Amino acid sequence: MTRNLFWVSFFHYLRRLSRGYLGILIFVALPLVIVWVLSFVYSQNTEEQIYVFGYNMISTNISIGMMLIFQLSGGIYLLNYLNHDLIKPMKWRLKASPCATYTLVFSGTAACLVFTVLQGILIVVGTSLLQDAYWGNVWIVIFVIVLVSIISQFLNITLFLYIRNVNTAEYISWFLSWAMAVLGGLIFTLPDNAFFSFMKQYGTPFSLAQSAIRESGFLGTSSTNMLVCIAALLGIAGILAVLVIKLGRRKLI
Repeated sequence: MTRNLFWVSFFHYLRRLSRGYLGILIFVALPLVIVWVLSFVYSQNTEEQIYVFGYNMISTNISIGMMLIFQLSGGIYLLNYLNHDLIKPMKWRLKASPCATYTLVFSGTAACLVFTVLQGILIVVGTSLLQDAYWGNVWIVIFVIVLVSIISQFLNITLFLYIRNVNTAEYISWFLSWAMAVLGGLIFTLPDNAFFSFMKQYGTPFSLAQSAIRESGFLGTSSTNMLVCIAALLGIAGILAVLVIKLGRRKLI
């Protein structure tokens, strides 16, 4: 019975996600446009070699960062669904249904995870075909996208359970995503010292994912470093999962 309710809820959330055309434009089309514009601007103001082995290095650096920042922000989908289904008046209709609250949350999380992973893959494919971006080992990239999406979903569930105000939680989610991008060196060049070097390579989920993707191909120098970054992402996802379970038992059940 529970399994059937999960799949019904899962496909229900997927249908709701697929109807949100504005979200698709923001999380897929917008990153592609930003990559194209920034690549054009930077290519006009550099004397360094742009193409290496047939790949555009400017587009590559921008594409990796843009894909990751929008993946980290993808949990906002789930944040808004949780608010609509568990906080707003809809919650009384749902509480009267045979579906347990934790089943709804789990199915919504799974649906948002699948949807945001697909969006990340579309960005990878789009920048590869249109901007000559280099992504390294495609399987590593997909695995990193999955891990970053999981972290994003769990982080937004945590914000939802702690704050219970969707607008505040959404602002904090966006702020954290962009703050991680800044510390990862996406927005501007960071000072050349040990602290910022560590933050750029390992200090945040953004940095870890960025380093893992770079190390999976000729942009990196160490497969060991790639595995360390992936292990760290798995550890962060695991910690957030435990936190979500504990908070969920106390505030949802």
